[in-house]
Amino acid sequence: MALVVGDWKTGKTDFALLIAERLLELGIVKKVASNIETKDPRIEFVSSLEKLKHWLYMDKMRKLYILDEAGVHIPRRTPMKEKNVKAIQLLPEISKAHAKLIIVTQDPDGIDSQFLNPVWLKALFVKDSLKNARLISDFFETTITLRDIPPTSIKFDPYAIAPFTLNESIKIPEWIMKDDTYKLLWEYAVNNKTMEQLNVHRMEMNRLIRRFIRDVLLSNQGKVTLSQLREVT
Repeated sequence: MALVVGDWKTGKTDFALLIAERLLELGIVKKVASNIETKDPRIEFVSSLEKLKHWLYMDKMRKLYILDEAGVHIPRRTPMKEKNVKAIQLLPEISKAHAKLIIVTQDPDGIDSQFLNPVWLKALFVKDSLKNARLISDFFETTITLRDIPPTSIKFDPYAIAPFTLNESIKIPEWIMKDDTYKLLWEYAVNNKTMEQLNVHRMEMNRLIRRFIRDVLLSNQGKVTLSQLREVT
């Protein structure tokens, strides 16, 4: 496993995708997946632990998975959270599947400490700037500095959220897709995204939820029962 860290806007995600690109070109790995949504057919979009485990064992090809925004998805502050526990349990599975893992985060101290365990962590890339990085690994006696790093040719939106859920997300119904408020509430309530991930203030989310509940109650003329609401939640 390798870890890519660095300050905001130092090109961490771009660098991780560049590594993937080079490994594919050299034939070191045959398949790459990530929770980064790209426009490149070489990078499969896998955004849940459930799908990742299936992807790892679907065949015996050598694989690489890139987990972006790890500080959000496997935070140190919730070590006993189900997703953290299952992610940690997947570490030996990745090794058994002869796969590689790259984790991208801004602050290594913000992710679950098990992902910093030297049993799994074999290399640390520190992105000092868009063009430069330092490689720290027990394989080398000194820190290696990488300069003039080119951008990856893999197209992606650097401002898009990189989701990573416990189970596979449910496909959003077409009627939800037609309304931006419904889409936001769907991501919050169904796909378990945080308000920070959705870039929504707590007061704004509270207002949207109240309005949605009001619309549901009025549209059903008061016929929505408590048991029905419990089924939804």
